[in-house]
Amino acid sequence: MTTRVLSDRDGRALDAALQHAALFGRDDRVAVTVRGRDRVKLLHAMLTQEVKALPPWSVKPAALCDAQGVMLAAFSMVLEPERVVLWTDRPQGELLAATLDRYVIADDVEVALDEDLALVGLVGPEAPGVLAALGLTLPDAELATPVQIASKQAVLWQQVTGGRSASPHGEGVPELLLSLQRDDLGDVVGALVAHGAAIGCHAAADALRVLAGVPLLGQDIDDGSTPLEAGLAATVSYRKGCYLGQEAIAMMTYRGQMRRHLCWVQATGSARPDVGWALRTPDGKRAGRMGTAVVLPDGRCLGLAMVPRKAYVVGGELVAASEGGETASVRILGTTAAGALSSGAEPA
Repeated sequence: MTTRVLSDRDGRALDAALQHAALFGRDDRVAVTVRGRDRVKLLHAMLTQEVKALPPWSVKPAALCDAQGVMLAAFSMVLEPERVVLWTDRPQGELLAATLDRYVIADDVEVALDEDLALVGLVGPEAPGVLAALGLTLPDAELATPVQIASKQAVLWQQVTGGRSASPHGEGVPELLLSLQRDDLGDVVGALVAHGAAIGCHAAADALRVLAGVPLLGQDIDDGSTPLEAGLAATVSYRKGCYLGQEAIAMMTYRGQMRRHLCWVQATGSARPDVGWALRTPDGKRAGRMGTAVVLPDGRCLGLAMVPRKAYVVGGELVAASEGGETASVRILGTTAAGALSSGAEPA
């Protein structure tokens, strides 16, 4: 993937999301459904997040790790009455489903990818007003609610994004998510647009993700990263019992140090870095790798990057270089993981 340059049209979609309300298709995410009598038991034993103690319709961020604490997938978990739905980045869908299924032995559990389910996001400060125009109210934080839009059934919840530090690009905007049958998308989208939502686009969605510091596994996050390093501390519960990777994550937490962490960066010259470019300090030491980068209509090139702890300095300059020898200069603006450790220790 190369650096995405937003056109004026993309910029208008981004402005609509930041200032009003915009609608985004979320085909970048896929639903993994977990059914059966023992579904909560299995997920509680496997995931980084609390599951057993949650009430029906709870919404929580969660992750699945391996025994070393390496993150295999991150997702939003929705506890519906007859199933648990895990909305994860599409490239991790099959791995998530297969890994969970591998641990089903004598349990009454069925794990499956459900391509018939679709997800849409309604983003912006006026998103609650769009709901109100449809006769709907904002759901409680961390709870989903069944709704009807254009006589179609859907499930509505607020995006839960706790655990990351404040973005240097300003306060984020509300994001509401709707899951529904794919065949009902046209009617529901039409009703939302008719009641005030603008149509978003992929480029604007990427820019919003960078501004908020939301990573993509395999693109922004190195293989081998833990949820804490990715700024996803909200996926981890410290009140539950054992789960895959607990020991490694606990050691990282209570020692107060991470090997590396996801950072916001900005290009400081005319050259633009791309995904995967190696980062080095001015004196040539390794300093991680670039993730997603976007160029806004005002010319700023903003991105995400995994930076090792020893190279992390707010305001520090790094050199990004491609395998072909192209270079670009970037400045570290801050880390998404700051303050994420339960001990209160800051990565430095």
